[in-house]
Amino acid sequence: MSKSQISCESEACNCHGYGCSHEHTERELKINLIRLVTAGFFVTLAVLTEYRFIPLTELEIPAAFIALALTAYPILKEAALGLIKGVWNVCELAALALVAAVLIGEFTAAAEIAFILTIGEMVEDYLYARTQKDIHSLMLHVPTTANIIRNEEIIEIAVDDIKIGDIILIRPGERIPVDGEIQKGHSDVDESFRTGESLPIQKNPGDTVYSGSINLDGILVITAIKLANQSSYAKVVELVQKAGMRRPPSHPMIDTFAHYYTPLILVIAFGTAFVTNDIVRGITVLIVACPCALLLATPSAVLAAIGPAAKQGILIKSGLFLEMCKKITTIVFDKTGTLTSGEMNVTTIIPENGSTQEEVLKIAGSAERSSPHPIARAILKEAKRTGIVFSGVGTGRHIPGKGAADTWNGTPVLVGNRDFFKENSIPVLESAKQDNIQKNMFETEVLVAKNGEYIGKILISDTLHTDTKKALASLRHLGYSQYAIITGDNKKAAQAIADELEIPESMTYSGLLPSDKEKFVADLQEKGERVCFVGDGTNDGPALIRADIGVGMGSRANTLALESSGVILMEQGLSSLPTFMKLGKKTSQTIKENISLALLLNCMLIGLAAGGLITPVIGAIGHQFATIIVLVNSIRLSYTFSGY
Repeated sequence: MSKSQISCESEACNCHGYGCSHEHTERELKINLIRLVTAGFFVTLAVLTEYRFIPLTELEIPAAFIALALTAYPILKEAALGLIKGVWNVCELAALALVAAVLIGEFTAAAEIAFILTIGEMVEDYLYARTQKDIHSLMLHVPTTANIIRNEEIIEIAVDDIKIGDIILIRPGERIPVDGEIQKGHSDVDESFRTGESLPIQKNPGDTVYSGSINLDGILVITAIKLANQSSYAKVVELVQKAGMRRPPSHPMIDTFAHYYTPLILVIAFGTAFVTNDIVRGITVLIVACPCALLLATPSAVLAAIGPAAKQGILIKSGLFLEMCKKITTIVFDKTGTLTSGEMNVTTIIPENGSTQEEVLKIAGSAERSSPHPIARAILKEAKRTGIVFSGVGTGRHIPGKGAADTWNGTPVLVGNRDFFKENSIPVLESAKQDNIQKNMFETEVLVAKNGEYIGKILISDTLHTDTKKALASLRHLGYSQYAIITGDNKKAAQAIADELEIPESMTYSGLLPSDKEKFVADLQEKGERVCFVGDGTNDGPALIRADIGVGMGSRANTLALESSGVILMEQGLSSLPTFMKLGKKTSQTIKENISLALLLNCMLIGLAAGGLITPVIGAIGHQFATIIVLVNSIRLSYTFSGY
């Protein structure tokens, strides 16, 4: 797919009132602009000759016909396609008005009408192109080659040929081609393509770097941990393409309205012509009645919001999620990696039954090395720090919300929480050593068993993300007052977080499996609540799908592919969640304003046309004036976004 084009799918092509709503390439937009300028010249020539400003009156009709040929074709084509398919749409109104004007000899008026309608189409195309430009600004610099270190030589290869484990050299100013882990070097890295945050991030050995990021000042040597088509940049491109694949749909009420609107207007137009015995009035009614402004009320506002949001690191997959923001009554948060930093660390290893700290850590690390969970990564990080190396590919079975099962040196082992151990009938010792544990209430315990016998535990700490309290304060200011925390973690750790955030114990739920989280959201919805669920993607998929708005924390290395989320927050932490919710409310308000303006102006113009107070040309100008007012009101939304 080229940078200047987004494919047009058949179901996305719906007439918007005066032309085709296919997404146009940049080349087509330029051709249309040339066509419009040329038509404008001949329309001007026809008008000047009609009113004798130019004495060559014989030029009027040819000039009008040339202008019609350049501008009327898309309108007539869409009307014909609608009739062939048996679908009533507003294109018929514009087409009938043009044909009727020609039949009564109003050639210049017909040319003016088609020209003005085409101007409206170009204005809409400008808005759409502007939004697409905002979205595709994330995709302009896809890395294509990389420098690989092999046998102490630097070799340039295609990014698609990089394999997991390859050693890659990243020089200052270069984009990182695939997700990787730094082996050598220190540098500031620009990750603004993912987060919208322009401040560079200091990266050191052991840190993860993401494809598409820019290495600013130091030389980095990284090990590839993902293939090119699985890396961060590739996933962002995929999400962006889905977000901008087609124009947003109209409001459901407007879709129903448009279905009955055309037959109704035809009755009014023919009735006006019959009662007044003035066909020009009937034609004028047809011209002003095209509800272009009404049909654009929702799509234009949604487009104006989605583009700037993408530049700020908020990927919105559908305008429906923006409109849903005003209806949300409860916001449900996953704990680990959402409210907390997710950068967990092992704080204590407590061996039991004659085991050693090293043995407990080795067994836990071996079982958890295939798991994407933050707790597993904390255990592996501690193992690496102490010099423990695991060979071969991990074969442990990850059980979501419980732990992992594996075989270590031919012996079955289990790693997980207390419920997991109860299910497997493994008793946990209540020794005196437990009196000294979990002084930090944010600590999570991971129990370890070998051959059916409990041999110790690992305590892992997590902390609130630095912007969590501020984000919740902003959400409360926006009017969202009911929150819940759901987690697979233990009750003490969950309640400690809830107390910090002033969330009541009655809305704090611990020890939940992924299916329990989905059921929790479903139960709230059955009670009439509209739920926004926010999770980091680890075991949150079912709940994200079930919620009215599923918000995924896309900044984490293993969650950039959250197809289950309707909204992706690419910036680390919750700071952009209030921005999204506020933008959603503002978008809904803009849609209401657009619908009210469109209905008011349409009714007023129909009344003036039926009363014979405006001519067909003035009617066409008034019609497009209403459309442009709606579009400008939507464009205003995109410019106010920067203040959120």
